[in-house]
Amino acid sequence: MTVALATIAVTKTAAQTPSPMRITPRNARASAYLDELANPRGLAWVAGGAVLGRLRNEDGTDLTDELAFRATKRAVGISVRHGLAAAMHFGTDTRYHLCECRGLGPRVVHALVETFTDPRDGGGRALAVPRIAAHYAENLTGLAWNHDRNLGTVVTGTSLSFGAQALFNIGRELTGIGIRPPVIPPATPNRVAPALPLPEAQ
Repeated sequence: MTVALATIAVTKTAAQTPSPMRITPRNARASAYLDELANPRGLAWVAGGAVLGRLRNEDGTDLTDELAFRATKRAVGISVRHGLAAAMHFGTDTRYHLCECRGLGPRVVHALVETFTDPRDGGGRALAVPRIAAHYAENLTGLAWNHDRNLGTVVTGTSLSFGAQALFNIGRELTGIGIRPPVIPPATPNRVAPALPLPEAQ
């Protein structure tokens, strides 16, 4: 009887104890999405750009409208990129990674590859559809505020921006500004202990 009561108490306690949260690719992606939305540096860029835009424009645009314009564009771009990356199993790291190669040609090729492709979750790289679509969606969102622009000018300007990004990445590669590849220390050979001399037979 005592053993049965103890078993019931232990079972009830185990049922009431919350299980630890499992880290899965799904909630890891959600966490990365929310972290980027609330990134202080990104929010500071939005605020700074809004202030500069308000000072540059002489059409009486309110600072609140400028903030809403830039914050909405940023939120749309991040949401489209993370949503498509999750659906297509792409990574969401947009930082530039330097090449391990040497020579001008291979480094320029690497910069172009980094510009137009993204890593896949299963390995390898593919055309950066999530990042490209996010750029177009972000700039097309601006049409709700910039009525003096049309669809053609937005698409053309966004397409040209990828060429500018490629030139910028080539400059990054040649100047060494980016995420450096990890340095793997050389493997040390296993040292074999010297054999001990056998005792001489008496």
